[in-house]
Parts: sequence; structure tokens; C-alpha cells
Amino acid sequence: VILQLSCNMLSALFIPLFQAVKNVGVTAAVAGAGAGEEDGAYDDAAALVVGEGRPPYTFSFFLLILLCAASAVYFATFDGTYLRLEAEMAKKREEEDEHGPLIPSPLGTAVNVP
Repeated sequence: VILQLSCNMLSALFIPLFQAVKNVGVTAAVAGAGAGEEDGAYDDAAALVVGEGRPPYTFSFFLLILLCAASAVYFATFDGTYLRLEAEMAKKREEEDEHGPLIPSPLGTAVNVP
């Protein structure tokens, strides 16, 4: 529960961060707000269509890609111990020591070797 709450709070902090860096790298002609326009609407919407300048949130998009790549590398190279796997292997070893080795039968169930 605490992990879910903290992850939700962290993800909520990304919204103001991305809003703050919304116009990084965007040309002034595209990023500026005209008279009477709200929230930095485009002066020239056709500039984006023909390819002049960058759309807003481009830098935010690259930050999100960087965050995903860093997370993927971190979790792909994580060298942790698998406690559940170790517990199951220990239990299997105890059963084999107690009953002898188990041999799979053709029907898919394990059979004890006398």
C-alpha cells in the first residue's frame, strides 16, 4: 500500500515537471502566446504542420524516454536474490532427502523411487 501510494505521488509530480519544461527547445514563434490566447497556444499552427520548430512537450517526451530507458536498464541488470525460488528449492531438496528422488512418470505425476 505504501509503495503504491508513493508511486502515485511520484507520478503526480511528473505533470508539473513536464509542464515546466514544455517549451524547452521550442522556437519563440511557435511557443509564444498571441493576444487573447490561453496556455501558450500557437501563434502559427501551420508552422508545426510544415515542420518549422518543434512542438511543445518535445523535451518532456525525451525525458520520459530517458526515464523508461534508465528503468529498463536498472531492472534488467538487477542482481537480487529470489527468496521464493530459494525456499521452493530448499523444500524440494528436503522432500527428496525424505522420500528419495522423484522421477516423472509418463502421465505427468512424480513417482517415488523405492
